[in-house]
Amino acid sequence: MIKLVHSNYDILIIDDNIYIVDLLKKIFQMRGFSSKSVCDTSGALKELEYNKPQLILLDVHLPHLSGYEFCDIIKSNKKYRDILVYYFSGVPEAEVAIKTLETKADGFIKKPFDLSDFDDLLCQLKPNEN
Repeated sequence: MIKLVHSNYDILIIDDNIYIVDLLKKIFQMRGFSSKSVCDTSGALKELEYNKPQLILLDVHLPHLSGYEFCDIIKSNKKYRDILVYYFSGVPEAEVAIKTLETKADGFIKKPFDLSDFDDLLCQLKPNEN
């Protein structure tokens, strides 16, 4: 029996900085997107058992698995590989660019960020109608 997974939100934010998470949730809500957040990759793996968002916004330095390891797991899994995964980090751009290719992430947004940094990314999504 195939378990159908449908998400009640558009974007899963995986970041352990509550201030950034709150700001991102407000930004996404103002643009018509719903989001949920978890503070580590183990919580994210549990969340993905029940929901399949359109986008995962992923910090690199997290407890348990790093963002890089988490992305590698997601992109290697047939069930999840079509989810857009964007790194969201303050690590040097050269490192993230290399890891983006290696882990098959879809891109990255550098911290600190400008609100316009999300424009092209959000244009790829359709707001959830739930």
